[in-house]
Amino acid sequence: MDRAALENCAADAFHPGCEVTWPIRHATMFSEPFRIRHRATGTAEPDYGPTLTPQEALAANGPLHAQGPGDLTRWMAAPWQADTASCRSGYEVLANLGPRYTPYLPTFWPAQVPNHVLKLEDFEKVNTPSTGSDDSAREEAFERRATWLRGLNGTMNQQRTQMIKDWPKLGVVEVRDYTVGDGKFPERILVESRPGQPLDQAPDTANLVNLHVPEAGPHVLSAAAGIRPEDRLAPETLEAESAAGVIGEAARATGYREEEITAGYLELLDPFRDAR
Repeated sequence: MDRAALENCAADAFHPGCEVTWPIRHATMFSEPFRIRHRATGTAEPDYGPTLTPQEALAANGPLHAQGPGDLTRWMAAPWQADTASCRSGYEVLANLGPRYTPYLPTFWPAQVPNHVLKLEDFEKVNTPSTGSDDSAREEAFERRATWLRGLNGTMNQQRTQMIKDWPKLGVVEVRDYTVGDGKFPERILVESRPGQPLDQAPDTANLVNLHVPEAGPHVLSAAAGIRPEDRLAPETLEAESAAGVIGEAARATGYREEEITAGYLELLDPFRDAR
């Protein structure tokens, strides 16, 4: 039963994690292997106040010890839709773009969050018998992929905001049966359902290239904190200006079109954010 429960989990990276996040790394949360330490029935959750210090977090009565209902998932991103919109593939900074760049690797959660999908209309071409001996059109449709988040627009933060509203319009990956019966394609194929409007009109390769813009981070934080109120701009404006300035450079470096490139500040990919 342990294996049955854990088989489909994303497992050991936990940054931020699909099921639970970093606290699950602490042995203090477990009473024995694979068994979470339970808070005694009727025991109220401690109130840690507006600030949780490392000392309180690691204390014997802290949140990394006995667990109550909802405690495992309370560390997750809120809302989850914005976090899901961040978990893509091919992230890179401008300085490292070049001939070895791939928009497909590395990837965050390929088994849980789709990156590139076979569209329903392409599957329908695959699943329609050819009238002659030439199957090239079906083979091309089978090999073609679309970016799952192609319907999101703007900078990375703008897209994460849109994701909160528009996630029900995204296509859902479903198992479809290949019914032609000629053995030329797999009997079962993972296929994206048709997205809702207007996401269904987006180009297949929109948001294919995902560019992290660390230069936007300090400016966004400074503006939000009001360090220079005399010329302060909205954080979203500063990020948009920074993103627009590098998209053209990225297009020249990679050969991809500007409309295929998403740029913006993503804090999870900025290893020096705490030092700033």
